[in-house]
Amino acid sequence: MNAVHKHSSFQVGDQVRFDFGRRKVTGVIVEDRGPIGVGGRRLFGIEIPLDPDEPMKLELPEEEIEAIVPGSEAPPSIEKKKAIAYLSNGGLYSMLLENMAGGRNQPRAWLCLDTLGNITHTYYPERGVIGGQVIPSGAMREGRVFAPKRDVVATFLESFGLTHQEAERVISEVGTAR
Repeated sequence: MNAVHKHSSFQVGDQVRFDFGRRKVTGVIVEDRGPIGVGGRRLFGIEIPLDPDEPMKLELPEEEIEAIVPGSEAPPSIEKKKAIAYLSNGGLYSMLLENMAGGRNQPRAWLCLDTLGNITHTYYPERGVIGGQVIPSGAMREGRVFAPKRDVVATFLESFGLTHQEAERVISEVGTAR
């Protein structure tokens, strides 16, 4: 007997939410695998952003995912105090390491929230909340801000909504090298 498979209400590109351990996470459908699951269940390939790293990919049956209505969730916001702590404690370092050589197609960085709601950074504009400036090239030496690049790094930090004084404080906390 042939099973009749209904057409799915989900399509590639849809944002979805699903249980992942003890919490709900969001992802994007990147593939409709069709009714290939046990008993003809429709499976979807889903990417979960893990900024700043590559997204995690997994496969879930249709009945385990729920749609997110565009515009139904409040836009994420970045608390300045937490942004400063993130940048001072490794965030700035990680971003500056991403553009040591310069050249063509230099990366841009945004601050965003990860799946747990913690501040992180991304190189994808669609996931960014604030920022978007080109990461200064060659601005890291010996794990610190290269002193001749201090002004350009301060301007970069200001793109995240920091004042000049706050940017200087982050640079001081990271340290400078000659």
